[in-house]
Amino acid sequence: MKMKLIINGKEKGLECEKVSDLLNKLRLNKDIVAVELNKSIVHRQNFDDTKLKDNDKLEIITVVGGG
Repeated sequence: MKMKLIINGKEKGLECEKVSDLLNKLRLNKDIVAVELNKSIVHRQNFDDTKLKDNDKLEIITVVGGG
């Protein structure tokens, strides 16, 4: 089922049930991102269990290493 999600301030219509599904659709590596869902941090070990619903607001930050 397609739902409306606000991701980094932009509205998107996507079919995904959980945070892990969303990251897969966006082709993001779950090992190098931080996810905030409705102003609460989602811990990496909970990506597979955290369900999304219509109108959820997410901030997704990619961690970049360097030296």
